[in-house]
Amino acid sequence: MGLRGVVTAGLLGVALAAWAAPAQTAAAPVDPFYLPPEARAFAQRVAMVVDTDHLKMREVLRGMFRAPSAGGMGLTYDNGHTRTVEEVWRDGKANCLSMTAFYVAACRALKLPCTYAEALNTNHWRKVGNVIRYERHVVALAPCPPNNDLIADFVPNLRKRFGTYVVAVVPENRFRALFYSNRAVEALSEGDLTGAKDQAQLSLDADPKSSVGWNVLGVVEVAMGEKDQAEAAYRKAMALDPRDGAPLGNMETLLRDSGRMEEAGVCRRLAEKVRKKDPYFHAFLAEDALSDGNLEEAETRVRMALRLEPREADFHLLLARVKLAAGDLEGASKGIQDAKELANPLDRERYDWKLAYIQGLQGNGTKR
Repeated sequence: MGLRGVVTAGLLGVALAAWAAPAQTAAAPVDPFYLPPEARAFAQRVAMVVDTDHLKMREVLRGMFRAPSAGGMGLTYDNGHTRTVEEVWRDGKANCLSMTAFYVAACRALKLPCTYAEALNTNHWRKVGNVIRYERHVVALAPCPPNNDLIADFVPNLRKRFGTYVVAVVPENRFRALFYSNRAVEALSEGDLTGAKDQAQLSLDADPKSSVGWNVLGVVEVAMGEKDQAEAAYRKAMALDPRDGAPLGNMETLLRDSGRMEEAGVCRRLAEKVRKKDPYFHAFLAEDALSDGNLEEAETRVRMALRLEPREADFHLLLARVKLAAGDLEGASKGIQDAKELANPLDRERYDWKLAYIQGLQGNGTKR
């Protein structure tokens, strides 16, 4: 299985700055961060039992996750869909971006100081289906003198993994842009290309200088067969943020598929500089090296990928393929077993077939 999947950016959540939600009217366009009156009343009710701003924000946070039987929302984490604030209230589910948006809106309804922030040192790559995503993690940030600043984190396991957060606030328009970018990628994953392009355009309407928005638009345009437009979008993303590896990787693939190998090589060399911590980039290079018969380079690259993301089943399977090509049947067998342990349970049967094949080669004394 290859690892040339589409690379997109900004999915788990992204940093945003504060903004005050305008009043909602029937004639106004739908605002994804509008807090409905029932949710505003909920925030007022749970916060009224304490006096200070710090304690009120803490009670709003607790109330979001408290069971409904105890007067709370019973909110649960769900990364399958980026919901509006109103949808969070309605469904009782949200990913970290939507949870943070709801919390900030609720705090602001009470005139409590609260803004969006990105936990910079938790950013990471993750493969979702055929899409490789660069995921950012958002938290809510509130100054609470004389106490320490309050950081409301909706995925606490990330703090256990990465330790102390390095937090940065970013502008409101970037928040809106990344909200719509999330929705664009979700629509793309569902095969709704028209909806994906609409959402990508809304992202750029919010922030025309978002490299993430231009990159996502390019990904959608490739899926729609609009390759000239996609190239223009990738180039815009690359110009806006030369450090963003996602449009570089997408541009390289587009150029190679068009037979423009020299230009693709330029993108590859630039990507080598900016994507050192992207495990999927190293796996991509390992695939190329394996295809060229450069097994030493292939193994070096796949091991770099595994150091960065040791629990990715596809990387272990790629290592098994490299070992098999080198005639190391024992190493190939171990790679498949490691991949099987980490794979989705529904996919594990295919690993049994691969193991049976390797064991058959070992039994016949075959060397490859």
